[in-house]
Amino acid sequence: MRHFTIEEWADFARNVVSPEDAGKMQQHLNGGCGRCTQTLATMKSVAAVGAREAGYEPPAQAVRLGKSLMPSQNPVAAKARVREMWPLVFDSFMQPAMAGVRAAMTTSRQLLYRQGDSCIDIRLEHAVGANDMSIIGQVLDTRQPGRGPGAIRVELLSGEKAIASTATNNFGEFQFLFPVASDLQVRVDPSGENYVCIKIPPLGPPSTEVL
Repeated sequence: MRHFTIEEWADFARNVVSPEDAGKMQQHLNGGCGRCTQTLATMKSVAAVGAREAGYEPPAQAVRLGKSLMPSQNPVAAKARVREMWPLVFDSFMQPAMAGVRAAMTTSRQLLYRQGDSCIDIRLEHAVGANDMSIIGQVLDTRQPGRGPGAIRVELLSGEKAIASTATNNFGEFQFLFPVASDLQVRVDPSGENYVCIKIPPLGPPSTEVL
């Protein structure tokens, strides 16, 4: 009695054999061959595992996020990226204080940067006497139809040193909590081809400095 090979039973389990061969193999099984019946059962189990493998494919957004958080492996390409400086269009420190308001226990500053139809809204907070400060922001970019604001890489820099890194959520929001630092910048990487660099002004009394 001729037994079929394990490769042939693997093809039979995946329904990729010709009708003629399938008929011969089924006839062989009907003849009561226990060895080949066991081999086919094993191959069917393997095929079922392979069919479920596609279900473990990570979402495209998760893959994009993972890649964005990895440092560039091509220094030449990184240098070729365009660095954009967006103008500040709103600063809460430049707004007149409400009548009767003298001081508050928590100092905060609201900033809005805009370029075309895209904007980055940032709130800077530092409680009096606290060792930490926070930046809460939201990225809104309507220049890329069909692409949500989530999974955009955002870095916080003190000078030229990155001190924190995160990614926006599905609403384009991000947040940093960090020890008090100076010379802060937020770098947003919406496309991988260019990045937006925003200089965060000091969280202190308004000055005549043009931001």
